[in-house]
Amino acid sequence: QHFTNNPNEKFLLMILCSQAKLENDNKSINVKRGLRTRVEMGLWPAPAPTGYLKEKSLDKLCHSMIDPERGPVMKQMFEKVGYEKWSGRKVYHWLKFEMNFKSVTSKKGLTLSTIHLLLKNTFYYGEYEYPRGSGNWYKGKHEPLISKELFDLVQEQLSRQVTRSEFESKEFAFTK
Repeated sequence: QHFTNNPNEKFLLMILCSQAKLENDNKSINVKRGLRTRVEMGLWPAPAPTGYLKEKSLDKLCHSMIDPERGPVMKQMFEKVGYEKWSGRKVYHWLKFEMNFKSVTSKKGLTLSTIHLLLKNTFYYGEYEYPRGSGNWYKGKHEPLISKELFDLVQEQLSRQVTRSEFESKEFAFTK
């Protein structure tokens, strides 16, 4: 439509814009309700984390299943950090040079920061918080890759690595 600069047409334009805004707000509420319902059913509503794939069949839409190629490697990664006390950097080198590991989405390997994020992801032992930081925890329908005990060992190992690096001070040239 074409609107001119007179009060009646500006009022009509304002009503049409308000109606569009109302429609967008209603869509937002419906999407959030749908995501909440899916999460309450135990289904992860976002792309599956590394080591999992989303089910493609219509009867199991949004179900996460273990990736037969990457899932065992992710499990080994948790075991190496938890049981063998590997650092994130050692895991990074193992994944990059020995395993030539690549995620589904990237053509390159995982970065060190991504490895740390994956090691802190509770999804791997069967529970998740959605949305993150909300305090709402759900039990997933997916098969866990690791046990809660192994996850706790990994978190303990990661916290030890952080505290050790905090106290190490490096002396750089020309600093004093």
